[in-house]
Amino acid sequence: MALQQHLPQDRDPSEDQMWGYSLWEFIAGNWMYLIAIIFLLAIFFYARYSWRKRHDK
Repeated sequence: MALQQHLPQDRDPSEDQMWGYSLWEFIAGNWMYLIAIIFLLAIFFYARYSWRKRHDK
């Protein structure tokens, strides 16, 4: 079996090749879901803060 000398060298894939999209494309395509997650987290942390404030008295 002869070795093939002209094959391309192995390189690490770029971000687009590895994931199929970039981070900015992901954010642009899913911005409504990301805003909803941030909104729900804000409600959760505010409720936790409010509960602690009432029960620490």
